[in-house]
Amino acid sequence: MKFYVFLIALFGLVFAEEQVKPIPREEVTMYRLECLIQNPKDSKYFVSPLHLEYPDVPEVNSHMDCVAEKLGALDRKTNQINVDRVATFFSVDPNNAEDMDIIKNCADKIDEEEIHVRPGYLCLLNTRLRDNMKKYLVGE
Repeated sequence: MKFYVFLIALFGLVFAEEQVKPIPREEVTMYRLECLIQNPKDSKYFVSPLHLEYPDVPEVNSHMDCVAEKLGALDRKTNQINVDRVATFFSVDPNNAEDMDIIKNCADKIDEEEIHVRPGYLCLLNTRLRDNMKKYLVGE
């Protein structure tokens, strides 16, 4: 009987672990709109991200950071990037060590003092993961 209690507890621990699930494009669009409502002056740059253009201006940084926070990719409390969340968001298999290394290396490009996701995102755009991102964001 103790063995069955142990098995049930073990399965509970295994299945209680939160799994990161891909976010539908519609939900990302909703987050973008929420961020625009919070920061209306960002609206003139809203179209640029859809074309994978990210000018180095405070409005773009604040918008990208806002969306990343809502997606769970950026934790403002710890100023850390959730690499697993980024991988899932862009349909990267977490067991693919080479792609995960690309994401980790790009996350390391982010300045920890004044954290903005833009530098890491631009880094990803210059890798083979660009196609994953483009398909997801632009629908191509």
